[in-house]
Amino acid sequence: MLKLMNKSSRQRNRYYSMHDLQVLVRVVYHDFALDDPSKSTMRKLHRFGLADPVPISARTRIPNLNPYSEIILLPIHREKISRKGLMVLETSWNRISQLKDLVTAFSFKLPTLLPVNPVNYGKPGILSSVEALASALYITGYRDDAAAVLSKFSWAQTFLGTNREPLEVYSKCETQEAMHQAIGEFF
Repeated sequence: MLKLMNKSSRQRNRYYSMHDLQVLVRVVYHDFALDDPSKSTMRKLHRFGLADPVPISARTRIPNLNPYSEIILLPIHREKISRKGLMVLETSWNRISQLKDLVTAFSFKLPTLLPVNPVNYGKPGILSSVEALASALYITGYRDDAAAVLSKFSWAQTFLGTNREPLEVYSKCETQEAMHQAIGEFF
């Protein structure tokens, strides 16, 4: 059975662990409970000790992924994520419009990628929460963390390979303009 480290231990060691799996970034999520709980990728990561649920108010102080943000996540945001962690807003794509009013100064959207999840396979930009999390981690230089969170899902094993080329280019973009140009090259 998974044994979670207490908060002070996490802060002191600066990583989350599950057996031999280590994740350097603190991952949190808010679950709007709008999807089938058995399909919630963030709940599954929580069961493995790789993500913790938080109240929605945490989005005002923790970098979070929101497709309605005007700011695209860049590698330069690594420092902010390193210090504060990364928050995923777990919801249904059928009700994604509820996130419009939740954009804060800490919100970032992701550049376009191809999902491999069984629900939205091949639909550009319609990523599952774990695909979005892995993308953000990869772009900000936490490649091992990206692979670690994806390793818990059999269907996700091809995500990084499918998106390797755009992820490599995105992870080198230094400005919003460069990121927009890179997205245009692929999509």
